[in-house]
Amino acid sequence: MVLLREFIELITIPPGDLVYHLVTLFAIQLTLGVALGHWNRHRNDPMAVRLLVTGFGFALGRTVLMLVAMLDRVGVLSPNVVLPPLERFIDFTVLLLAAWTFLPILAQHSRLGAGLLLFLLLVAAGVYATFAALWPQAEAQGIVYNSYWQATVWEFFAILALVLALMGGLIWRGDDWGLATCLLALWLGGHALQFAVPFGDAHIAGWVRLANLAALPLIAGLAYRRVLSASPASSGDAAAKVIDILETVQRIEATNDVETVLKLAASTIARALGADMVAVGLPSPGPARGIRIVAVHPPTGPMLTHQEPTLLASRHPLLATALQTAHLQRARVPRKDPTVAALYRRLGFEQAGPLLVLPLLDSGRLLGVVLAGTPVSQRRWTRSDEQVLQAVGAAMATSMANAGRQQPADRVEELRKALSESRRMARRVAELEAKLEKQRQRAEELDTTLRLREQESATQDQPIAEAAIWQEEMRDLAEARAALEAELAEWKERTERISRSRDDLQNQLSQAKVELQEALRQGSQTLAARPAAVGLSGILVSDDQGKVVLASQGARHLVGRPQSTLVGMSLEALFDDPSFAEAVGGLLHDEAGAAGVVVESLDLSGQKVQAELTRLPDTADSPGTLAVILYAEEGTQAHGRKVVSLIQELSTPMNSVTSYTDLLLSESVGILGEMQRQFLQRIKANIERVDGVLNDLVKASATDVGESSLEPEPVDLINVIEDAITSLSAQFSERKLAVQMDMPIELPHVHADRDSLYQTMLHLLSNACQCSEPGTEIKIGARLEEYDDQVEGLPDYLFLSVTDTGGGIAPEDQRRVFQRLYRADNPLIAGLGDSGVGLSIAKSLVEAQGGRIWVESKMGVGSTFSFILPLSPTEDGGRLSEAASGDAGRQ
Repeated sequence: MVLLREFIELITIPPGDLVYHLVTLFAIQLTLGVALGHWNRHRNDPMAVRLLVTGFGFALGRTVLMLVAMLDRVGVLSPNVVLPPLERFIDFTVLLLAAWTFLPILAQHSRLGAGLLLFLLLVAAGVYATFAALWPQAEAQGIVYNSYWQATVWEFFAILALVLALMGGLIWRGDDWGLATCLLALWLGGHALQFAVPFGDAHIAGWVRLANLAALPLIAGLAYRRVLSASPASSGDAAAKVIDILETVQRIEATNDVETVLKLAASTIARALGADMVAVGLPSPGPARGIRIVAVHPPTGPMLTHQEPTLLASRHPLLATALQTAHLQRARVPRKDPTVAALYRRLGFEQAGPLLVLPLLDSGRLLGVVLAGTPVSQRRWTRSDEQVLQAVGAAMATSMANAGRQQPADRVEELRKALSESRRMARRVAELEAKLEKQRQRAEELDTTLRLREQESATQDQPIAEAAIWQEEMRDLAEARAALEAELAEWKERTERISRSRDDLQNQLSQAKVELQEALRQGSQTLAARPAAVGLSGILVSDDQGKVVLASQGARHLVGRPQSTLVGMSLEALFDDPSFAEAVGGLLHDEAGAAGVVVESLDLSGQKVQAELTRLPDTADSPGTLAVILYAEEGTQAHGRKVVSLIQELSTPMNSVTSYTDLLLSESVGILGEMQRQFLQRIKANIERVDGVLNDLVKASATDVGESSLEPEPVDLINVIEDAITSLSAQFSERKLAVQMDMPIELPHVHADRDSLYQTMLHLLSNACQCSEPGTEIKIGARLEEYDDQVEGLPDYLFLSVTDTGGGIAPEDQRRVFQRLYRADNPLIAGLGDSGVGLSIAKSLVEAQGGRIWVESKMGVGSTFSFILPLSPTEDGGRLSEAASGDAGRQ
């Protein structure tokens, strides 16, 4: 039992399963070759057709299984998802085809057998389609197919079909019933063992595969025996038909009653042609050109009542054409010709079929007409059938012309000798064909014996060389064994070191968790203990006239005035700063700036304070008001430095978790299961994503506190764009997005920090990828903008834009897309795919290099993010940077 289990595991686990498919495919090819050769020799034999269909079905199923195995080897698909239900369906189909081919009862009732086979195949295909759709969900949960309910259903119906087939084979026995019974018993044993004691840790039916290894070669032998037992009696039948026709011709010449002989000749011609109907007619006297039917096989109503029908050429075009042309005429598709159906009805047949009309002529004189049809079988006439009918017609015409004439005695004796010779030759032909078949079988046996002896001879001539080869291999194996033993000792030592390292790493992991909790606790205490002057300090709100109506405690602290004094004061007169008063007036009276944000720097008693002014939107109950957010600049910088420090403290345990995850994935501390590996890979992907967000926050905070360092140099913008597209190619492929680049072949180099420019392009393309509709196209445009002599003080610059196909950004949200963490702290903006940090970093990096970035969007169409960078590091670039910063602040 253990040996059987090991062998079954060998043929079910790669690469042994590929060997199983090759062996079974070889047996199926033998069956197909035998069936194809038999069909080429006997195309009208039903058994030849059955063997050919079965061989093609076996080969197709095994080819599909081999293809799945090969795709598994190259890693294209997972066989655990596709193979289990597919192989069960193919094995069940093989059982049905074998039963249909080799059971005598189904061969005797061909139509019943074909209908039953087609019905069972359709039912099996429907069951397979349902099971294949349900199985992937169960496989994702780690369920093994041999313990799944679908496997039980397959095996139950396979056993049921085999039991019925075995009973039918024993009740209605054929010539090879013993071999067929052995074949069905092998399959029944394999499926019964698979049903009773399946391997619960595998997806493949191992017992069934073991049964197939024995049953499929047995099918090849059974098919070969069926082919050998096929009787080559066709030529003998043809000779008998020729003898019958010669006897009929002799009777026509030897009698004066031609019509009586023609009635007998009709049945003989029908057997020779394999026709369902044969009618023979003679020309009718009178001016109307017609044919009087004197013989019909089989006899119909008019002939049985001695009412000989007359066919007028004027009413039957096919007959008229045959009489006019004096050549054979045919009707291949009678259903489309009502005149042919009328001719059949005239002869007494209700159903029409393919028809041949042959005129019997002697020296241009019409002697009669032969009509042959297949109204029952609907078999189409072949070229060979037409030639046989023409030969029979020529012999009949000659005999009818000579009928009644006095024949010399030597002519009669010559005909008798010819008839006797033809019979003798027919018997001789049958004997020669039987002898030829035996000689062919003997030649195949001798050829097989010769090949076996050649192989034995070649094997006996090489024992010395093989011995030398084996000795060399033994020496190599001894050396390899010594090397493996040394390597095994080394691996044992390494395993001990890894075990000790694992304990150390577990201790470090526990310590890292404690440090992470302590860092989070300290960060929370630091943020809780932050003074009021740090970060957001206060808010002032005014009405539509600019009068203060609300002042928070932080604002009163920064301004240095109580609530009673602040309420009712004008914002324009609150601070001695002309730019602040101008910004307040612009927001109160200028509608174009109603949706903008203005940032002003104030000096309050020696303390630098940032004032962020914005106009709140109008509502139905009241007009819009102004809101002023006040916070200390040094507090912002200190806050930024603390954020950077906190993020770096968070990065340390994150790196430790990443290292542990890599260590587990490398299986240095233990073997992982497939589901465990998937979970760890997901953990690593999420850790890398969090690490990317932390890096973006560090860059954003470093930009805020002015600690970011840029190294400007001449940069090729096209190379930077191509590198960014390459980095995001996996995301583009996953969302089925195309990238169109609208730019010249070459662009002048821009003076900028390459890493910062690469990060800017990466954030813009990532944002476009996330918000664009799948299957659409992202457009990247770049061009050189040159000023003419009429515009002074501005340098030439490069313009670049990224256009997506998202849902667009509403006008009231466009001014906030570059605010940091807006996506994280507020509801999602439709048409925006950024995480809340990337676009803020892109804006900071562009403006730090003297450029400007903005967005243009249309609802339902998409958005275009554009930025410009100066070509040279001149003072003009600085002025452009200042102008861009001012414009960005007013957006």
